[in-house]
Amino acid sequence: MVAALLFAVVPADAGKTTNAAPEKANAGPPKIFGMVSTVAKDLRGPDGIVRDANTGNIYVSEENAAAIVCIKPNGAKLVLFDRSTPLYEQEKGGTRRKKAPGLRSPEGLALDGNGTLYVVEDVPGGRLISFDLRDKDPNSAGTVVPLPLEDSLFAWESVDVGPAGELLLAGSTMEAFASDRQAGGLLGMFRGTILYRDAQGEWWMPMNDSLASYSAVCFSSDANFAFFACEITGDVGCLDLRTHNVRAYRSKKTFRAPEGLFALPGGSALVVEEAGNIYRLDPTTDTIQWLYESESTLESVCWDAARNRMLVADDQQGLLLSLELKAGLGLRASIGTIQDIPFEEQSTPVEMIPEECPAYLAKVLKLGGYDPRQKGGAVAFRAFAQKYCLVAIDAKTTPLSHEATIEDPIQRIQFVIVAPYLIGVKEGQLIWSSSGFTAVKKSGQTLKTELVQRQVIHGDLMESRFTPVGGQTIALPMPFSARINSDGFVSVNFMGMSVMPDFFLELNSVDPDESVMVVMHPDEPPQQYQIELPPNRDRNHWVIALEHKEPDVWRRLLIKR
Repeated sequence: MVAALLFAVVPADAGKTTNAAPEKANAGPPKIFGMVSTVAKDLRGPDGIVRDANTGNIYVSEENAAAIVCIKPNGAKLVLFDRSTPLYEQEKGGTRRKKAPGLRSPEGLALDGNGTLYVVEDVPGGRLISFDLRDKDPNSAGTVVPLPLEDSLFAWESVDVGPAGELLLAGSTMEAFASDRQAGGLLGMFRGTILYRDAQGEWWMPMNDSLASYSAVCFSSDANFAFFACEITGDVGCLDLRTHNVRAYRSKKTFRAPEGLFALPGGSALVVEEAGNIYRLDPTTDTIQWLYESESTLESVCWDAARNRMLVADDQQGLLLSLELKAGLGLRASIGTIQDIPFEEQSTPVEMIPEECPAYLAKVLKLGGYDPRQKGGAVAFRAFAQKYCLVAIDAKTTPLSHEATIEDPIQRIQFVIVAPYLIGVKEGQLIWSSSGFTAVKKSGQTLKTELVQRQVIHGDLMESRFTPVGGQTIALPMPFSARINSDGFVSVNFMGMSVMPDFFLELNSVDPDESVMVVMHPDEPPQQYQIELPPNRDRNHWVIALEHKEPDVWRRLLIKR
């Protein structure tokens, strides 16, 4: 019965509108910056920024020009490397080097204490490249640093280097996925990953998540922790690098397309939103300080302690800006210590299972052949929910206050997932969890589960290599993942595969009214919503019965020689 259950969930009051609470007036960020000046202009897609504390030189990647420029303390601008700069890589199975293709779409930059400049490429199959800034030869070449993901489709957006030569990379296969989807309409998915090379030169993959796009990563000042940002979901958090179990903290604030990060000496970090906002995140208290607001598009930030200023890349205007703090002011250090950061060490069972099945869910389950209200039935509702790891919610949705006006916002959602961990292909047939999904807009328009013919592919998710299986009838939006953490947060993701939007939900099982949803429409900015229980409903209105998961363990990666 369960494996064949396909349905649409429609709220009983579909089309009705509710009055949202009035938004509070926002005074904007404090006026802490005195002089805002232009360090360099006419840059072509400025992105990565790094400053050499010894020389005062500032290095900026020009993504659109495929170039790395150096800006001297006197303001002089010099192109150091571009697509004509020779690059070399090690031959497989040998000791000789061979010529490699030139620089493409450079984005993140990092500089170590020995004068080695690292750059990553933001294109599918992107590379990590190093340049020796001490080499005064005008014909100096760059070196392609081997990565443990051979022939991967990852595009890398960020890189950082630690005091002992450790490396961090952040990227995703989202660009390759978007290109493949436009070309063939195949059913696939993108992944976001963070790579870590420790002081011994060993490579690890501490984070590798479906439907994620890690856009920034950086070491803490002691290199024991890593700050990270995910562009699509808006997650910003901190990863513990001292253990090979995944211990991560995520800020309660959902940021809007976070693109840049910079770790401050006191334990906090600067966070740059593409829409033009800069925040300071204190992970020890999970607090946010709004520092700066721009009407332009920002990409990266770098803190220049010598000048008490922020260096910011304005991608839209092609500028490198300097934001100097007013005299006597400084950025606050973290209030607490590392021990105060609420790291989530492992997934734990969360049970939001009422004794009686909610009315909206009972009707749906009865259509699938199970009557939860049948007295004396063979299987009680709680046992059924636990056996099949049932997840079901009925909720009111309200656009977050910082969102731009949404023409026709979603006001109500309902969904149910049966067996959310079921995924795979058997004898050429897609095996997936059963689900139903409905979203009701302010206009009364309803988005609900549809049966759609699609080409299905399967393969290596980490490398995003997929093999076509053939045409299949699938229900969209399709639940792809359901996950819980030790604080009671439940992550649920639905893929729309261009037929309808993708939905990313963070459900707070402790306080359901503190839940959030991100809606991704094709070729549109993400929409962010607050999720709340319907009026006059309590926690028993939702059903969450996910199974216990062991701690996530880092994956060790080897480079094929």
